[in-house]
Order: sequence, then C-alpha cells, then structure tokens
Amino acid sequence: MLVAVRARSTGWIALLAVLGVLLAGLVAGAGPAAAAAAFPRIDASTVDSYRLTPGSVADTYGKRIAALERNAQLAPRGVADVLASANRTARPLCHATYLASALNPKGFCWQDGEDDDENVWIPQGVSGSGDANPATGTVGGRRVVVADWHDGNDDFIRVSFVDITDPNRMTYRHVLLVEPSSDTTFKAVAGHGHGLAWSGNLLFVATSGSLIRVFDVRHLWAVDTSTAQVGLGSDGKYHARYHAFALPQVNAYWYPGGVGCASLTGAHPCLSSLAVDHTGDGSLITVEHSAKGGGRVVRWPMDPGTGLLKVSSDQLVHAVEGFTSPVWGMQGAVARDGYFVITGVCPEYAGQTGVDRPSCLHGGVGGVSTFRLAGQAPVNSQNLSYWPATGELWLISEQLRERVTVRVPFNTLTGTA
Repeated sequence: MLVAVRARSTGWIALLAVLGVLLAGLVAGAGPAAAAAAFPRIDASTVDSYRLTPGSVADTYGKRIAALERNAQLAPRGVADVLASANRTARPLCHATYLASALNPKGFCWQDGEDDDENVWIPQGVSGSGDANPATGTVGGRRVVVADWHDGNDDFIRVSFVDITDPNRMTYRHVLLVEPSSDTTFKAVAGHGHGLAWSGNLLFVATSGSLIRVFDVRHLWAVDTSTAQVGLGSDGKYHARYHAFALPQVNAYWYPGGVGCASLTGAHPCLSSLAVDHTGDGSLITVEHSAKGGGRVVRWPMDPGTGLLKVSSDQLVHAVEGFTSPVWGMQGAVARDGYFVITGVCPEYAGQTGVDRPSCLHGGVGGVSTFRLAGQAPVNSQNLSYWPATGELWLISEQLRERVTVRVPFNTLTGTA
C-alpha cells in the first residue's frame, strides 16, 4: 500500500501516516510492518532553546587558509583531483546486507584489508554527490559517495571520496581532516566523526557530541605522504599522516558557552549524526544516540544563499523542529517531506546485549509515529543519506568484516509516493 506523504497539511500527513501503519501489510515483500510507536513533537519553546553559534571561526580560518595557500605546496585542489588519484578499489557487495531482496540493494564493500578487516579506522557517516547537488546527483559529472571515519583512539578523522560512476570499477582515496592552526601550518582534527553531510561545496562533520565542523572541498591540499607527521615538517614539506590529501576546516558550530551535551537528560541534544533534508530551503537533521528510546531528532535551518546554517539576528542558529524518537539505539535519520527514516535496534533485539545483530530501519511522520520497516538492515548501521535526483536512500555500516555502503529505492522501502 502506497502512502503519500507529500501533502503539506499537517493533519493530512498525520492521517496518512496512521493509514500507512494500519494498511501496510507488506513492505517490499518482506513481511508485516511492526506496530506503530509514538514519535512526539518537542514543544516549540524547548526547540527554540536549542541554539548553535558559529563564533568568529570562519574569519580566523579564512585568513589562515589564504596565507597557507600562498605556499605553492598547498595550491588548492578539488574533488576531481582526489578521484583522479584514487589508490583503492571498492568491491561489489560482498557481505550480507540483511535488506529485503525485493529492494535490490546495490553498493559496495571497502577494499579488502585494513578498511574492512581492522578497527584502525571505523566508518560512521555517509553522504555524497546526491546531497551536494540534489538536482543532478553528480559533482563534476561523477557520482560520488563520501564517508567519514575515526581512528581507534579518536585522535584523527578522515573522509573517503568514492567514485561510483561506473559500478564495475569503483575507486576511492582517503583524505585527512585538518584544522589551520596558524598562517604556516595545520594540525589534525580529533574526535569521533559521528556523521557528515555534503551540501554544495561544504562538508558538515559532527566530530563530537556538541561540535559541527565545516570543510570546503574547493580547498583540498595535496601533501607529502612519507611520514606520520601532520602539518609542516622539519623537511620543509607538508604532511597529513601518510594521506596524499588534507582538507582544512573553514567554519564550525557549537553550543554557546562551549557546553557539552548529555544524552536524554541535558538541555543540549547530542549531535550524533548528520543528514541533509532537501525539502524547501533545506535543513540539517541531527540525532542523539541513546541505548534506549528517547533520543532527540532536531532540525536546523540552512541558508540557501550561503549553504551554511541560517543565523538569526542574535547571531545564533535556532533549531526549528524537534521530536523524541522511540527507536532504541538510534544511529542516524534522514527526512523527506516530513517522513523520517531512522536506523536503530530491531524491536525484537531491544534489551539484548553482548552480541552484534542486524539493525532495522524505522519509518514514520514526525509528530505522529514510527514503525519498524519490514526486513532488517546491515549490522550496526550508522548514518543515512537521501539523494533526490535518483530517489536513493544510502546507508553505511561499521561492523568489522561486514562493512557495507548500500543504497535502496526510498519509495519502495518506505511505501511512500
């Protein structure tokens, strides 16, 4: 049963959501839909108290980057340069996705070896050219997936640009994220790399629970790969811990006063995942991970003129919408026209510990309800990304030796029009 959720009337959307739960006997031919769980809206005054500040970071980093790029070694490059120098090969799907076969899941596994078999680096977020250019789904004529990873100690974060234009030959390269620390050098960005979203030329990366860093892909730097150093080395060359490219930070957002977050109990929702919602002028969706239900899903407005978050007259970014999720172990969420898809624990596994099990995808309308979408999903599924030009829903998983990055048709999965 198809449920149209493009209607603009809140009451009409709510009615359709309830009908979707009651009437969706089969989704993608994989079994009955689960019972609905309340997905309540957070009151407007509380949502307005969720605020982020950009401070003066953009001005400071802009001047440093300009100074650094006066050095011929750091002449700015672009995504095309990274793709052209790709040194790793993605494999066709080689691990189980647990997704319903009727969804015909497509995607890739990372290159055999460290990227798949070790926890030296662990993937978290996914986005791509379908977010960066929602009209065409391409960047420079290429279909590109971007993912972020944190190292095992949260000392470094890297992003991977994967050229998936030819599904028979998918190649990629890792790029280290750095922070311009002066006019002459830079340092590594540390953190967990909870998630990322690519919008226009900008990559938004949640590096900790209360900080979103922004990077501009027009300022990729080709660097020397011979050492583990980061920044200007004693040899007079720039390095990025064996990576051939470094991507410098250009902006950031954090809670005023530099306060952290406290999942479920704090005044500031943790920023555990990022996704772009392309509806209207666009917005950034963040979610708060929680072992049980109750994590908050928050919408932050974007400025279509700059591609950045929209700053109000008080020089802060005010959240515009929020919901309390019933999904246990929520890892990521994406929205389209008021309909959300969320990754998290399958209802039948709630409360179980000690064994890694398949995740589930949950769908529903904000302010109404969610329900477990039929079938399962890759073990430890993380972030999600929706590409409007192709109608694809992308997801990434972090499970050791089962890592997949996979896409399915959004409408078929969710039963939406």
